[in-house]
Parts: sequence; C-alpha cells; structure tokens
Amino acid sequence: MKISVIWTWYIWLIQSVWLAKLWFKVTSLDVFQDKIDKLKDWIPTIYEDWLEEVLKETLSNINFTTNKKEIIWSDIIFLCVWTPQDDEWKTDLWYIYGAIDDIKPLLNWNEIIVVKSTVPVWTNESIYNMLWWKNSVVSNPEFLREWVAIDDFFNPDRIVLGFKNDEKIEVKDKIFLLYEYFKNKNIPLIETNWQTAELIKYSANSFLATKISFINEIAKLADSVWANVKDIAKSIGIDSRIWQKFLNAWIWYGWSCFPKDVKSLIHQFKEHQLTWEIITKVDFVNHTQTDYFLDKIFKKYKNYLHWKTIWVLWVAFKPDTDDLRESKWLEIIKKLLYAWAKLKIYDYNEKALENFKRYYEWLMLSNSRWFFPITIWKDFSDICDNADFLVVTLEDTRITKEDFAKIRLKDNIIFDWKNILDKNRIKKLGIDYIWVWY
Repeated sequence: MKISVIWTWYIWLIQSVWLAKLWFKVTSLDVFQDKIDKLKDWIPTIYEDWLEEVLKETLSNINFTTNKKEIIWSDIIFLCVWTPQDDEWKTDLWYIYGAIDDIKPLLNWNEIIVVKSTVPVWTNESIYNMLWWKNSVVSNPEFLREWVAIDDFFNPDRIVLGFKNDEKIEVKDKIFLLYEYFKNKNIPLIETNWQTAELIKYSANSFLATKISFINEIAKLADSVWANVKDIAKSIGIDSRIWQKFLNAWIWYGWSCFPKDVKSLIHQFKEHQLTWEIITKVDFVNHTQTDYFLDKIFKKYKNYLHWKTIWVLWVAFKPDTDDLRESKWLEIIKKLLYAWAKLKIYDYNEKALENFKRYYEWLMLSNSRWFFPITIWKDFSDICDNADFLVVTLEDTRITKEDFAKIRLKDNIIFDWKNILDKNRIKKLGIDYIWVWY
C-alpha cells in the first residue's frame, strides 16, 4: 500500500516516520525545500525524543519531497495541515482547502483521503463535496502529545475513525488493514461517523482542560485557607470516577492544542446558536491564572521591581520540548519587563533557548523604542549568582537534583510556580520559599 502524508510539521512528521517503521512505503510532502533537505540527511526538523534514531531506521521507506506529482497512485493520502484560528476563534480552514485544491488535479479518484488535522464539525463533508463525491474521506483525529509523541503513536488509548454513513466496505477494510498492528495489540478502534469523530478530539482536549482549570480554582481557595492542594488532588484522584491525571495545579494549560481546541469549541457552539458556560469559564480561568501568580511577586515587592534581576526557569510550555507556542511565560516575561525588571533566562533544552532567542530578537525589532534587558544562559551553574530571586515555571525533575546550597540569590527568595521543589530542603538553606499554592 502506498501512503502519502501532506506536511512534515510537528506531529505530522511522526505520522510519516512511524508509518514507515510499520513497513509502509510513505511519500512525505512539504512546500519547504530546506526542511525536506534536512530530513533527507536524517536531521529532524522538530525536537522529539528518539526521533533522529528512528528517522535513520526508516529513511529507506520514506520519500521526502516537495514535488506534488509524487503522490500520484497513492492508496491513502493523509491530510496533516495546520488549522490556526482567526481573531474570533474560528478555525481557519484555508490550509486544508488549499491542500485539496493542490492535489485535486493529481488524483485518480480512487484514493482515500484521511483527515488527521483537528477540524470543526462538517469539515470532512466539505472536503468530500470539494472532491466531487468521488474520493472516500475518513476523519482520523490525532491524539499525540509533544515530547512523548513516539510512544503515543504506538501505544494510543484509542484510534478514532469517522466514515461517511454509507461508506463502502472495501474502503473500511483498507483503513482497518492500515491499522492492523494496533488492532492486534487490542487498541480500541472506534468506528463512527464524520461529525462524531470531529467532535471527539475537541471534547477530549476540552475535558482535560476543564480538569486543570477546576483544580486551579480549588487551589486558589486552598491557598487562602492554608490547605494543601497537592493532598486534595491526590485524594480526589484516587477516586476511580475522577482519576489523578490532569489534576496538577499550575498557572495555565499551556499546551498548543488545548487553548486552540477550547476556543474552537466555544466558537462552534456560537455558530449553532448554543451557549456552554462551563467551557467558557474554563477559558476564562486559564487567562486569569497568570495575573494571580504575578500578584504573588508584586505583593512581595510592593509593586516595585525596578531593575530587580529575576532568574527564570523555563520558557518552553513543557519539559524537553522546544515549543514556545501558547507558552504563557512569554506573556509573563513582557509584564515583568514592563515593570522594569531585568531577566536571566534558562531552559534545560537548548532548542527552546534558541527559539526564545529568535523570539527575543523579534521583540526588540517590533518594539524599537524599548530596550528589553534579557540575558539568555546555557548553563545552570552560570546563572546562580547576581540575581535577586528565582522563579521556577515548569515541571522538570532535573531541577530537583541541582545543588541549591551553591545558589546565591540577593533576596534569598524562590517562587516555585509548579510546587516541584522540596519545601523543607529549600527552607533549611535559609531561602524564603514561596509555593504558588500552599
């Protein structure tokens, strides 16, 4: 079976690589020649654990190309393109429809088009209509998480397949053959219709975002009455009806998919003249979390941060990724800078620091009247001295192994925005340790 994958950006590259590892012949198409050249030389264009090794293993089964004609005679074409949002949170389908227009002249009208992109309800039907009802269209949303995408691909919780109501049995058989490896591992294959498959992805991410916002709201009350939110989360998570995952109190759900999918779902409710107060409040809580945390700093310093040097760990939205998309820390950085603070930035991931450097250069260029005092450091030990206080913004267990006895902070204060450090250990060193939540 010949398979084509349109786009090699982020998670979609994983799609190509792992289909090739399952011994399918894959043509991976992108419009950027520099990206394709890197992939041909075994250089990953995204940061993902084990990706380089697997890319080398499977390169003989993948044809990376910018030539659209090479998708001709494909049995299955995966549509994996970006679906951004406009200012009103409506999902922009320009890239999806543009890709269909591009490949339409090359089709033999018997290919199966599999839509992996996260798209609103009725999108698969629109694609089917654009193809003049000649090609079968399957909705197959992805549930891969950055940093663990490789493991997620081979060990998914479920695979969702949305078909046209009267889809031909031979089309379903071909799709089930594609996923035979997972069927043999007893991974649930959920067969449903287009609309249901489209909504499953939005529902799953929005529900997880709801759990996070819920525990964040509880954490505010716990903080004000000296209750321990970690014990609360642990106790309610033991309940089999609730489960413990996604009950870690934090300052936001910063994953790139969660904010986008929550907003898109809100817009889809509005489009159908419906209101959903729960998901609207979930988005509101996420937006207001950063101010709650910043207030901890401003109250401690009585709103005076003029030329205070703040040491910041980290900038990416998740440990061991280089992805700054939807990282609320960038928003917080701006607010600290506008309060005339100086920042020393560090992240264990060098790629994240490289991306932040590009962001910082853009910040300087786009605000030519401002000077932003930011220093980017590439070694943990180098930035310990000459800072007034430390702010920890991300859960990365590597920090728990650092020697805090060697740290010299002028104000002897650590703000731990993830409650990851050992409170007693830090306090024994004479450091004023401020949990975000008690």
